[in-house]
Amino acid sequence: MEPLVVGIFQCPKCKKIVKEKDTLKEAESNKKIEEGDFQDGQYFHQNTSLNKQYEICEKGITVFKGASRWMAALICHSAYLKTEKYVRLSWWKKSFYQHAGMIKINDKDVLNNIIEALEKVDKSFDDTWNWIGKYGKKEPKTEEQMVKEKNLDIIKYRIIENRTCPKCNRKMDKFKSHYECRCGEIVILEGYNQPIFNTMAKDLDLKFHANFPINFYLPISGITVKWLMGEWKALVVIYSKDNPNKKWLRFYWWARDLRNIMKYGQREMGEGTQMGWKAQRGVSSPNIYDRSLIKPLIKALKKIMKELNWKIED
Repeated sequence: MEPLVVGIFQCPKCKKIVKEKDTLKEAESNKKIEEGDFQDGQYFHQNTSLNKQYEICEKGITVFKGASRWMAALICHSAYLKTEKYVRLSWWKKSFYQHAGMIKINDKDVLNNIIEALEKVDKSFDDTWNWIGKYGKKEPKTEEQMVKEKNLDIIKYRIIENRTCPKCNRKMDKFKSHYECRCGEIVILEGYNQPIFNTMAKDLDLKFHANFPINFYLPISGITVKWLMGEWKALVVIYSKDNPNKKWLRFYWWARDLRNIMKYGQREMGEGTQMGWKAQRGVSSPNIYDRSLIKPLIKALKKIMKELNWKIED
């Protein structure tokens, strides 16, 4: 049997995909962990590569812990700003549990988007990450969705016609590839004067799409959970170019160098860069290979949201 991802194998002759039996047994033995009890932050500092010099973990919930991999959702704050709390999803590997992946969440709306995106991914993919959702059939838009789309169209119209700032409504100064406002807001112009501007996390539609700046792998489908001109976060199911049966879920975090865009009037193109976007430093590989981990992760994130009192207004 040839390994595809952790715990999933493929027969080289018949191409049948099977799940490792030990993985199922381990999941049964870890039910108490998956229920998501908070553990003191010191426990994670003592047993993982978290560095107190840069950030302090207050408490966290273990989503999965095996002999060589550990995944947890943490409540942290900067080593210098105790009041600035954020959520950190962390992956560690091997016997000493060294850094294997991470993503930071500073905003309650982004956290809520991640929870909703995880729920949609869980419904739309099977255990080996094959798509089981429905393409082509568009559900009728709700009144709330139509209002959001109308508001975005109005903002775009005002930018194109009057150079109106989407943040403070003052007139922006025009440059070769972008508009800039005295309040600090920047609007990038792409294509045929298409304005690209910061979108509030709560206004994202959370629909599946496949247009992502991904290197080395190919996207099946994913959901954008944060969209700013210089920052993009998404959950995407990807597969290996060499073996289409090798699929898994990855948390992506990209950044864009706005200085290059403003200076040269074009997208930054360099090694490891697509569509002007580059992987955020230090993110590494935050992957979920076993779909059964999605539900305990959702439970952990909902518990953390409640603990932080990050309430979402209706």
